[in-house]
Amino acid sequence: MRRSKASPESRENYVPNEVSLSERVINKVLIAFLLCYGAYGVYSGSLYLPLGRGEVTLEGNAVYFGFASLILGAIYFLVEIIDHYDTRDNEFTYKRIRAAIRGLAVLILLFTCAISFALKNEI
Repeated sequence: MRRSKASPESRENYVPNEVSLSERVINKVLIAFLLCYGAYGVYSGSLYLPLGRGEVTLEGNAVYFGFASLILGAIYFLVEIIDHYDTRDNEFTYKRIRAAIRGLAVLILLFTCAISFALKNEI
């Protein structure tokens, strides 16, 4: 489904979104943290994830899937930074991309936790 093109008047009034410098720096630090934490988890063979009211420690092959969800989290923050530098009127595209990345990351993480829990408890 394509969006209709905006009238020339609305294009002239468009103001691109801005992400403050502090938010961009925080996003870059989060990207580095997620990638380093996930890489350390792969290196050590164990990935600890504090989740809401509980915690999960992934071991074995589940670490790779946990790392994949952390990579998607880093991509989520990267897309927000890229959106800041893109001055075109396409905010809805970046919003959809971020929602898809977030959904896929959560889905991978939930399936990984469920399978890891099932294998540990031998249901």
